[in-house]
Parts: sequence; C-alpha cells; structure tokens
Amino acid sequence: MMNLSATREAVHIRRAELDEQERVRHFLIEAADWMEARGIGQWRREQFTTKLIHSYFVEREVYMAEVAGEPAGMFTLQKGDADYWQHLNDEQYVYLHRLTVSSRFRSIGLGPAMLRWAEQYAERQGSKGLRLDCMADLLPLNRFYQQHNFRYMGTHNVNGKLANLYEKLPPARDHEIRLQYFTANDYEQLIHWSGDAEFLMQWSGPQWHHPLKIADLDAYLQDANHPLYSDRLIYTAIDRTNNRTVGHIALTRMDREHRSARLSRVLVGDHEARGKGYGRQMIQEALRIGFDTLGMHRITLGVLDYNTQAKSLYESIGFQQDGLMRDALYQNNQYYNLCEMSMLEEEWHTSRPAKIL
Repeated sequence: MMNLSATREAVHIRRAELDEQERVRHFLIEAADWMEARGIGQWRREQFTTKLIHSYFVEREVYMAEVAGEPAGMFTLQKGDADYWQHLNDEQYVYLHRLTVSSRFRSIGLGPAMLRWAEQYAERQGSKGLRLDCMADLLPLNRFYQQHNFRYMGTHNVNGKLANLYEKLPPARDHEIRLQYFTANDYEQLIHWSGDAEFLMQWSGPQWHHPLKIADLDAYLQDANHPLYSDRLIYTAIDRTNNRTVGHIALTRMDREHRSARLSRVLVGDHEARGKGYGRQMIQEALRIGFDTLGMHRITLGVLDYNTQAKSLYESIGFQQDGLMRDALYQNNQYYNLCEMSMLEEEWHTSRPAKIL
C-alpha cells in the first residue's frame, strides 16, 4: 500500500485529453463494479457508455489525477447543475461530479486531495463556491463529505434516486463548527460525556437511564440519518479549525405531514469547549437544516425549568415558551417541571443570523 506522505507531492491534477475517454470510462466502470459487489446501487457499469463519456468532455471539464505520473483518479466540473439542484441551481457555483479513485490508489488520501484542488479551482474561477451531491442512503459517503466541511443543503429526487446536496463551507475561523452524522465510532465519546444520572436527564431527557449503554445508542442510531425517511437526524459537532469533537445534537420526532420536528439531546460535552459559542452554532445549524432544507414549519424542544442558562440561550435564538409541564419528570425522589418551547418557520426567517457557519 502506498504511503500518503510519500505520494502527496507526486499528485498532479490536469485537464484530461479527448483521447483519454476510454481511460475515464475504465475508472468509472471499475468503481461501478466495486459498488455492485458491495450491494451499493449508486452506479452500474452499463450506464457508462462511450456516448455518455464523450458527453462529459463536450458538456463539462474532465480532470485526471496522477500519482507519480500514473493515472489514479478522475472527476468532472461544470458551471450549474439544474438536474440535481433543481430550484436551488446557481450558475455561479462550480459543481463536482464522478469523483473516482482507482482501486490501486485508495486509502492514500487522493479523494480529499482532489476535493481540495476542485475547491481551489472554484476560487480561482471567482465562483461562489464548490457544490456536489451523493446518494442519500450512502451514509458513509455522506459523512465523508461532511468531514471535509461540506454542509447539507437539501435532498432531491433525480431520476428515481434521492441525492443529498452539499456545499463547501468557507474557511473556518476560531470556534466554528460543522455537523456530521453520528456513528458508532462516536459512542465512546458520548458515553464519556454523559455524566451522572441528573446530568444525563438534563441534556437527554427521560428516555435514557444512567449509565448510558451501547444498546441505548444502537437503538437511537437505528434507521437514523436519512433526510426524507428517518424520524431523526443525529449529529456530532466538530470544531472545524482543529477537528476536535465538541458536542452532540439531534432533530427527532420528524413529522413530514405536519412539518414538525424536535430539537433534542443538545450537549456541549467537552468542558473546555463550553462558553465559546459552540452550543449556539450547533442549535442554529440544526435549525437551518430543519427549516431551510427539510421544510419544517415548527420545531420544538423541552428544557428543565431549573436549567435557566439553557432556557436563556434558546430564548436568545428565538424560541418561545409554549407552556410548563408541571412535575413532568421524576428522579432522585423529586419531580421536575419541563418547559416546552417552540419556533415557527416565519420566526426563524426573522431571527436567523445573517451568516450560518
């Protein structure tokens, strides 16, 4: 296997020549076969006809990545993408498609290198930024793009397949976060943060009991993180400047018929990260996803009435109190009141910050 540090400076990306169409087709067919062997229905080898590959060279720009002079991957770039982005299409963005790495060069960081090059290309072109898409049900690929600072912008049906849309975030400043899908790899950190019984109930509600267990998280994660099918989207919050995990947040009880959801399990778990604005950013980004991309009309939350610091934060963001559920929760031989709060879509559009992340 190649060592990334040994190949980084040898990576060269260039515009592909017209006579390289068959090589491009080979890359895509190899990737399609790899997907099919793993039960992934994103690409099929028969779709990559000679005619289709030729259209890439006519309608887009095709780029080849070489490692130590050997072709190792490819991608295409274009201005505008009405097929995938539909009403969100903007010709002032650069759109990336068909990012593919040859099997011989996987696991050396070539994919991220091509993403960085495409981002720099978009900047050189004076465009608004870089956009891409991937199939909604390919959760590891979605998380890959999220980890590389692409934020979710919506889901569209494209020829019978659901595609998640992503846009590259601008360079990060101090204490700016991104949200990426929560996975089993995050269990240990969340369990470590969960605290004692009182603290666990304070941030997670009554559904979990101390001590937090892997079985609880397995059930929590099951069937989550599909924007159009799941009843919950679960995220880990990462500081973009240092890739440090700082928190956890979820949108749950998603009801698409009545266009409602609930903000849940909001936690800035890292003690050193508290008081730096991460919680506010996490909430605002979750609200952006809920209102702007999922089209929710109402998002609710519950906060224990003695947690005045959290309640003040929610109010400052724009949540309003709906009522007080007296003696709603019981723990340590004591009842606790639960304050119910909500925000409506028109309130979000009025109160949302000019810049989200």
